[in-house]
Formats: sequence, C-alpha cells, structure tokens
Amino acid sequence: MKNLIYILFTCLLGGMLLAETSTASICDTSDTVVFFGNGVKALKKNADDSKKIIKQRLKAILAPEEFKMMKFDVAYNDTHGLPLDLLESTIQVLTGNTSRFWRFLLKVEIMPDWFAEKLLLLSTALDYSSLVTTDSLKDHVSTYTTKIAEGKKVLLVAHSQGNLFGNQAYNLLDAHERLSFAMVSVANPDNTVLDDSSPAAPYTTLVNDKVIQAIITAQILLPTKPMEPNTVNLVESDDFLQHNFIDTYMVEGRDSNAGVLADIVIALDSLVAPPQIIEPGVVTVALNWGMAPDVDLHVYEPNGTHVYWYNLEGVSGKLDKDDTTRFGPEHYRVLTCDKVEEGGYHIALDYYKGDYPEVAILQIEAGLVSRTIEIPMESDIYGTPNYPKLVANIWAHKTEDNGYEFMIYE
Repeated sequence: MKNLIYILFTCLLGGMLLAETSTASICDTSDTVVFFGNGVKALKKNADDSKKIIKQRLKAILAPEEFKMMKFDVAYNDTHGLPLDLLESTIQVLTGNTSRFWRFLLKVEIMPDWFAEKLLLLSTALDYSSLVTTDSLKDHVSTYTTKIAEGKKVLLVAHSQGNLFGNQAYNLLDAHERLSFAMVSVANPDNTVLDDSSPAAPYTTLVNDKVIQAIITAQILLPTKPMEPNTVNLVESDDFLQHNFIDTYMVEGRDSNAGVLADIVIALDSLVAPPQIIEPGVVTVALNWGMAPDVDLHVYEPNGTHVYWYNLEGVSGKLDKDDTTRFGPEHYRVLTCDKVEEGGYHIALDYYKGDYPEVAILQIEAGLVSRTIEIPMESDIYGTPNYPKLVANIWAHKTEDNGYEFMIYE
C-alpha cells in the first residue's frame, strides 16, 4: 500500500496558519535551523524528545528575539538494533578517517583494494546493505544544502553515532556551505568535530561514559580513537552506561548540560549567514542528486502549466533554482497562500544528462506536511524533457473557511 501523509490545517488568506497541533505562521522567518543527530538504538520518538530538550534549554538561556529566529528539527538515522548499529559505527572508523568511509560508499572517492577486501569479508557474515545507512546520510546532506540555499544557518547537535554522520555530511558540503554549518558534539565516538580535533573543539564527553570508554579500549590497535573525555559530572545519573543524551548528558545542574549549552551558544555565534538562493513558501519541492551532471525537476500545476527549466514561472509558483553545474538543489515553490490552487501539483523528473545510475532525493513540504522520497534512476532512459516521469503528487483541497487540506502521495 502506498504511503499516505495527510494533515489538515487552515491557511487564512492573510497568511496565518491555524491547526490543532500548531499556531505557527506559514511565513517562515527563521534564520537558523538547529538539528539533533541521534546515536545508536534511537527510535524516532527518542530523537524528537532530544530535540525538544534542546529547544527547552535554549529558550531558557537565549534572548527571546534570538530564540524566535530558530527552528528545530531532527537529522534522523534509523536504527538496526544495538549490535548492528555498533558494528556500523566500527566499520565507519576502519579507514582511520571516518569521513572517507562514506565518500567511498557514495562513490565520491575511489575505494582502496585493502578496504574493499575487508568489506567483502564482513559481507560473508552479515548483510552489508543492512549495515550502511547511506540513505540516511544522503537525506541529511540534501536537507542541509537545501536549508543553506534558503539562506539559513545550520547547527547540528550530534549525540554518539550522530557525530559520525555529522562529520561525513560536512565533508560532502562545499566550502561556502561549510561556513554556514556547525556541529556541537556530545559523547563523540569519532576523532574530530568537523575538522577540529583539538581539546578546544565543541564537544562534551563524560569521563565515565562506558560506551566511549569501550570504544577507546577496542580501538587501541586501530589508527585512530575517540577524542579524549573532557567532562566529569559529580553526581552520576541512573543511566548505567552514563551515555544517554537526555538522562545523563542533559540533566539540569550537571556540568555536561552546561558544557553542551555553552558550546551551542558559541557555535551559533560562529555561523555565517549564507546568501539566499531559493525562497521557501507554502508549497516547496526541492530536488538533490549525486554526482551526475544534470537531473531536472518538472512540476505540473493544477491549472495545467508545465514549470521546468524552459518555463521557470507558472500561474501558481515558480522554479527559482535550476541547477546544471553540480547536484542540486533545484527548487519549486508556491510563495503565499493566495497563490495556492485547488487540485493536484504533479511532480516529475528527467535524468537530462549523465552516464551512470543515479538516486534523486525529493523533499516536499506543503504547509506543515513534509515527505522525503528517494528515486533510483537509470541514465538516459528516465524521462525526457517533454515527457518527464511522474514521481509524486501534492493535492490541495480548499476548505469552507478558505483554508487548504494538503495530501502528499506517490
């Protein structure tokens, strides 16, 4: 059965959003997005709870005018259960430079023979594809690049394995994007925080964190090991491993909580506001892809207008970013509520130019509804400029009070 995301919200023509779960304005005025990156064995609810803790703590210490300019989200990496999550983390450090691990897997860098042999040995015992969540990493990078292109600064608060994903994502950003991306590290199993491996790097790791101590012990014979623990809580929590983000590191009154918050404040001040390349709206569709030269985004509006690289502006929305030089984003948006049309917005793709199979990442937001879809594509045969391949739909239905119901489906 096809997945269905459906949420009812009322969008008044004046531009305000009224819904059971939110009173936020549909006009996004934030200039910074704070993400939480989860560790091993974390369900989505756990990650959401951690995000809420960060939001609560920052609301208490930041000036109201600064806090209201922030949005909070989760850079989630799915769990395979603790044994496989830990093995995935171990694989990530085999190269001695964890960011290279993901560059090998994403085919950004050539994999050396010795490393390929190690992966072949591992695959005889376990299903390799179930261990390596390159899909999560691609989603993270796609989200970060899109937000930066919207003119927003990005801060990642990463816990445990989330640090590995954060470091890997950073290495896939370009030089300009990196200026607007920062990471605050908690319980870091990696040997760096982005490019900083010094004691002054923004990280908090407890001396009595049993998970980090176990990793340090296990990696004695490996080329790298986690950064040295740098924090002591005088009173231990009830968490046996002393590793949990909420129950150990973010307990109010503890040194670890104070250290994380201090690092966040410093990191926020260090971020450079990026130029706005694309503009978010009531309905937005962002397209990213890998290393292929050109994938094109096509949107058919309810009025029948075909919006794409040859016709950038429709009746309802416009393609305000058409990327032909790297790997996205391409971006379509309906800017205001009065531009929304009742009916279907049909989203299609054309693999315009490239020699290898590719995976496109489509991020769709309609009001408060969002959906990320990954689309495998074969080169040359996936759509044409005149007949792009339909991949997703947004249905807008007008309500009695001049609002809209949105539904996103494949």
